Amino acid sequence: MWWGMWKRFLIAGVLIVLLTGGATATVALNRLSDISKEIFPAASRVNAPKGLVTPEYNGGPETFLVLGSDRRERSTNIEERESGPHSDTILLVRFDPEQGQTSVMSIPRDLMVNIKAPNGEIYANEKINAAYTVGAKFGGAKGAIVLAAETLEREVFPQLKGHLNGIVDVNFRGFIQVVDTLGCAYVNVDHHYLHEKGENGEEYTTINIEPGYQKLCYENALDYVRYRHTDSDFVRVARQQDFLRDLREQVNPSNEIGQIDEVAKAVGHAIVQAGFSDSASELVELTKLIAFSQTKPLRQVKFLTSSVDTQFRGGDYVTSTPEMEAHTLDTFLNGHEELELPAPPHHSTSHSHTHHSHSSSAEASAAALDLIASGGEAEVVKAALEVPFQVLYPRLQTGPSEQQQARAYTLEDQQHKKHHAYVVVWKQDNLGGYYDFEGSDWLNPPLFAHARSRVIDGREYHFVDDGSHIHVIGWRSGKVLYWLTNTLLEDLSNQQMLALAKSAQALH
Repeated sequence: MWWGMWKRFLIAGVLIVLLTGGATATVALNRLSDISKEIFPAASRVNAPKGLVTPEYNGGPETFLVLGSDRRERSTNIEERESGPHSDTILLVRFDPEQGQTSVMSIPRDLMVNIKAPNGEIYANEKINAAYTVGAKFGGAKGAIVLAAETLEREVFPQLKGHLNGIVDVNFRGFIQVVDTLGCAYVNVDHHYLHEKGENGEEYTTINIEPGYQKLCYENALDYVRYRHTDSDFVRVARQQDFLRDLREQVNPSNEIGQIDEVAKAVGHAIVQAGFSDSASELVELTKLIAFSQTKPLRQVKFLTSSVDTQFRGGDYVTSTPEMEAHTLDTFLNGHEELELPAPPHHSTSHSHTHHSHSSSAEASAAALDLIASGGEAEVVKAALEVPFQVLYPRLQTGPSEQQQARAYTLEDQQHKKHHAYVVVWKQDNLGGYYDFEGSDWLNPPLFAHARSRVIDGREYHFVDDGSHIHVIGWRSGKVLYWLTNTLLEDLSNQQMLALAKSAQALH
């Protein structure tokens, strides 16, 4: 039980908490002090200006600002060391035991704001991620996270003052090292990520990751979370949040005690932080909060905008209004949503109903949900020849979607046992909108570690949700697990997700 808390904290500590998971043991108090010093080393601690951060670990709700940066001060490349750092991710995370949920909200890095530098100079109408770069010019990594947090509170969320309990700046490469230390991450990759650097004159990083549930390690994990070639900033943020959702379910049962020193040091090397101390007692309180939040829904709060493509000075900006921003923050701090599943349709038992009338009713229900008959079975048949179990295929698809790919593959679980799987991908829109149907003889992947269950029409479904929206719906049939995954932006409604899952049938 206690080791579960410590490992949860260590993994979480990467992004206060990159929202990960854990297992079991007892750690002596003096060992906790050593762990605290390794996770929050004095050299990485920032003395934030008074009032910017309110450290308070008392078991109540806690809110943390997470900055994902590309700090390269330790790079062996001189140009990389001397170029200014950038903040790729600006994320608020709130652990709320009172509401029984963990809330995550990403602030668009292209949000237009005014930035006030430490010397009083005003950088008007800049993107909010520039605050990190400007701050670094005046005070290095420590100046960067302070100015980023000050700009967020002053320009976007004045009401956040007094609610921010800590700041963590995570170097992405350091984060990936921690992920690898913990056994990599099982991720639901929604489509084929393919790009060759230099192709068509574009300098995006080379990437080639096939769709399907799989373990990502090393550069693949980093390239996946930072991918931006064909996506909007909002889709990229959603992918990062989905990665966090998958990551927090991970449990590596092997060599747990042997990992603790390596993980703690990796975390300490990956972060710069404000609002945390190396006190063992504070580590205990914070760990209890994170351990409690482990099994709770990961609620994604959307940042409200007035425009996502405002043209200004030759660039694209995101804009909002004070009213929208205040409403967004209030929803983040105080909102609570429950998953409401659609009631199954009522069928009359009258003897006058014929098979034709039932068929017509089903077609009408599907049309009302903007669902049409699927037509890519031939492609799935090819994949079915490579898996040793019955392949199901949804007989419906959303109206706007187009089937992209069907793929059979194998994957290893945490004990290195191989499993068979297949995935079918539909493209919902041109902005990173893909949803998938999958099947595998791995019956208990981490994806469903904390799913909630409900019997509908005689079948037990397992739901992974963000508090109000179905992200994944799955069920077991015999020795096979089948599941349907929503798009990263959750474009499919709960009604559509359930209808698509229920339409899945064996291939003819």
